[in-house]
Amino acid sequence: MTETASVRPSLPERLGRRARSLAKTISKRDVVAGAIVVGVLLVLAPVFGEAFGESSKVAGGVWVAGLDVSRLERVALERAVGTRAREFEKRALSAKIAGKALSLDPAAIGFRIDVRETVARVLSVGRRGHVFGRIAGVYARLVAPEDVELASALDAAELSKLLARWEETAIVDRAFGGGIKIVGSNVEALPPRAGKKLDGAAAERVIRRALVAPAPPLLELPVVSVPAPLPADAADAPAREAKTIVSGPITLVSNEPEARVVLAPERLGTMLVTIARPPKLLLGFSPEGIDKLFEEARKSIETDAIDAKVLIDEKEKISVVPSRPGVRIELARIGNALTLAAARPDRTAELPILHEPKPALATEEAEKLGIKGLVSSFTTRHPCCEKRVDNIHRIADIMNGKVVRPGETVSVNALVGPRTLKTGFVPAPTIEEGEIVDSIGGGISQFATTLFNALFHGGYEIVERQPHTYWFPRYPMGHEATLSWPKPDIIFKNDTAAGMVFKTSYSGTSVTVKIYGDNGGRKVRAEVSGRQNVMEPSVEILPNPKVSPDEEKIKEPGSVGWSVIVSRILTFPDKSTREDRRRVTYKPRTKRIEVHPCRIPKGDKGYTGERCPEPEDVEVLPEPPP
Repeated sequence: MTETASVRPSLPERLGRRARSLAKTISKRDVVAGAIVVGVLLVLAPVFGEAFGESSKVAGGVWVAGLDVSRLERVALERAVGTRAREFEKRALSAKIAGKALSLDPAAIGFRIDVRETVARVLSVGRRGHVFGRIAGVYARLVAPEDVELASALDAAELSKLLARWEETAIVDRAFGGGIKIVGSNVEALPPRAGKKLDGAAAERVIRRALVAPAPPLLELPVVSVPAPLPADAADAPAREAKTIVSGPITLVSNEPEARVVLAPERLGTMLVTIARPPKLLLGFSPEGIDKLFEEARKSIETDAIDAKVLIDEKEKISVVPSRPGVRIELARIGNALTLAAARPDRTAELPILHEPKPALATEEAEKLGIKGLVSSFTTRHPCCEKRVDNIHRIADIMNGKVVRPGETVSVNALVGPRTLKTGFVPAPTIEEGEIVDSIGGGISQFATTLFNALFHGGYEIVERQPHTYWFPRYPMGHEATLSWPKPDIIFKNDTAAGMVFKTSYSGTSVTVKIYGDNGGRKVRAEVSGRQNVMEPSVEILPNPKVSPDEEKIKEPGSVGWSVIVSRILTFPDKSTREDRRRVTYKPRTKRIEVHPCRIPKGDKGYTGERCPEPEDVEVLPEPPP
């Protein structure tokens, strides 16, 4: 027998065989697995797309307030929610309380829909949470759509007030805490009783849900039974007290001031009320009832405070007229006084009096003002009998006797107030924005100039003043002031250690302001420079067909403008000095000339294009022979 030797395959051959075998095995598995994976992906692809899709697009199966908004883009969603919001905000709700029909206007309780927040809620559906939760949500919405509630708000305080009004209107048999009934001098005790009330918290929840519900039903607001709030005999004690008070007239008397108020029994009962203080019911007094009951007594008894006055007689002797506090009936203590009087045999008690308000300037304060004598005086003159004179006299009367404390800053406008017919002023010419027009209170700059000069020469600090736009010869140049409401104003400060008091006087052609006080011995020297920066007036040509073409008529002559430097040199007792300097500028007044319209240059206001007539030829005759 011949033996054949076996040959072992080489390593490359062995590896090749195994690779081919493994390839056959893997190919079969991949086909099966791939088919499974592809199948799963085909099933899950829409779910993943839904769960992880665009955040600006609504997921499927989403409704808002009963409206299908599935897969809407943000813009379309905002439009749909906005329309729905307007509908809900305007629709009235019907409600019932204890069988009474009521209607609710959402606007009355400040109900409103937050469109932006609602849109954010809708877009967040299916976009939050872990992957499995999102996928589960997609399948859940396929079975039952998710209805998103509108984001809303309302005024809880107004809703509470509304429910309280509804309760008062609809529920007749409400719980009663007891009380008393008074007819004349007869008193009846009204015992507490059980009743019903609206369940406010539950009613509020029902209304809030209904306001955002797609189709709200007729609302039945819950009513609950409540026990009597106080014991059955709670009204007995206040009824007994009330009987004592109304059993006869009560007299209240006062010694300072002397006053006597007698109150009839039938009137006393009008101010008695009961006050619940569980577990008791107390007798009280109505502030409104007391106020009405004492209305006439207050008119005859109460007075206002009177300030102390600093008087200067014709011989310039200074005296102080004492102040007096006001008088007020202390209404808050009337109840105690009535209770006390009712318990006494003579049914009389003290009338509670307050010595208020206190005077703004008390006697003691006026006496300590240190007013020693006349500090300064100034007089200006004016033509007689113009309407402005009435206003000059009126403001002088208001300022007369005014006291200014040391260190006090005073605005004349604040002190005098608006110029009105009611306060005694009349229409008269005044300057407004450079033009002379009629206004109520016009012409009081005459007084303003007088007052300013009295302050100026008295050495007092002048915080604010404004000169006139134009210079009037009746006023000292540079030393004058204008006054109107609310501006310009005169504001000054009493920068002395003593008080100051004004004394004003007037005639038909002049007004005088005197200041009494003590300026500490300061001396005043005034200086005014010559005219500077002289300005020629502008010329305004006005058309007037009544003027001959070869003539001119001056309607307003106008005047030049200029500036001056005004100085005040103050010398104090210690020989120190202070100089206050100010430039005062007066504007030029426009010169106004009237001419025939044909002479108005082209381009000027009033130009008509009319030609002026040509002058007629004049025949020259020979001179007669000698």
